[in-house]
Amino acid sequence: MAIKAEGLANSLHIDQTEEELSTLTGLITTATDLVKSSVNYELDDASYEKFPLFDACVSSLATALYYDRTLENGMPKSTKIMITHLQARLGGK
Repeated sequence: MAIKAEGLANSLHIDQTEEELSTLTGLITTATDLVKSSVNYELDDASYEKFPLFDACVSSLATALYYDRTLENGMPKSTKIMITHLQARLGGK
């Protein structure tokens, strides 16, 4: 996917230490898996790469996970909206 730890760190104004980048990489991986499993886990990465909305959704969820690792209040509404749109476009299963 196009989301990289360095880019997310820049957008969140987080220092790019080895520890922070490692944390962000793990959160991006988790967010990517959560979004894919919410939309259509059977699709390959190339199918998702066609939709910039996928990267926005992963970025949104990774950001939420950074600030609230347990997602105590659930997924952000913006993430849910993007997942709904991706399901409609990609035939959610």
